[in-house]
Amino acid sequence: MQKEDFNQLINSARQTDLLSYFQQSGYTIEKSGGNYYVKEIKGLCIRPDTNQWYNHYTNTGRTNNSIDCLTLVLGRSFNQAVYELTGKDITNMRSSDYPKKQAPQYTSPPKIKKENKILQMPEQSENMRQLFAYLCQTRKIPAEIVEEFVHAKLLYQSQNIVNTTVNGVPQTFKNANAVFVHKNEKGEIIGGEIQGCSSFKRFKGIVAGTGESAFMFMPFPTKDGKPKRAYIFESAIDLMSFYTFCDKKKLTGAVFVSMSGLKPTVPKKLHDEGVQIISCVDNDDAGRKFEEENNFVRSESVKSYLDYKGFKDWNELLVFKTENPDANIMDNNLKQAEQKSEKTRRK
Repeated sequence: MQKEDFNQLINSARQTDLLSYFQQSGYTIEKSGGNYYVKEIKGLCIRPDTNQWYNHYTNTGRTNNSIDCLTLVLGRSFNQAVYELTGKDITNMRSSDYPKKQAPQYTSPPKIKKENKILQMPEQSENMRQLFAYLCQTRKIPAEIVEEFVHAKLLYQSQNIVNTTVNGVPQTFKNANAVFVHKNEKGEIIGGEIQGCSSFKRFKGIVAGTGESAFMFMPFPTKDGKPKRAYIFESAIDLMSFYTFCDKKKLTGAVFVSMSGLKPTVPKKLHDEGVQIISCVDNDDAGRKFEEENNFVRSESVKSYLDYKGFKDWNELLVFKTENPDANIMDNNLKQAEQKSEKTRRK
């Protein structure tokens, strides 16, 4: 094959319609606004209008590069990916650049088997000093709020020991993380959200083996135990910050949900069960787009606290209010809110 023909074939493979590929391969596709989620592959989102893919759990993605999706997400070899996307076997093409390998063994894309990954919850440390210091001092969340989550067994501190060498001298460092526990309706632990407790280096992640679950907190259940309305957030930190401002007498039947980003799976499931969804995601373009694509409502009370004051998220608002206790955050003409302290830390 001539070099020009080979390059044309590779470009064609890169531009192959990913959504059609997964649909024709037998995967389950769930539509959410302009996004399409591949149910069998955790976190994989596709936008067919631009042939863009993005994996929320690995923070990787490309636009108009289907080969990378198959190699990075499905673990295919380069030759196999091209074969599945175009039906052309390049095993014996341009052997000087691509060494001979075993030719593809099947003629149609296979359906990937759903992996049952083992949940690996981080081990709890002996104390929670760093967790309380970070959440209370840096994030300004009241200690009694942190204690409420700890006593509910939804929050604990984990600690990782890192052995390394600095200037030839062996060193041991201890990194503390806040672990927000995911539980199912039976109260069983099914996953977790991780937030680093360092004020200098940001770290966020998901516990290994966590599935399509979310961090959920229902402080005052109804008699039947079923939620009536759900407040959804991008992080557990924002969830706790919002809860700080709440009138506890009005929270019966309310559930607070952290999506660990902008993932609509759990909120849409709650919506299908008849639960009212109230969006409390960040005040930015990504948040607005997420709400529009999923038809999630941003209430006027949320707008009055965040949007009208220019605050990005609930923790930014909480930090500002803590550092400016006399400020009236409900005053739409508040100048201080437009000139927030540079000490305010964003997620």
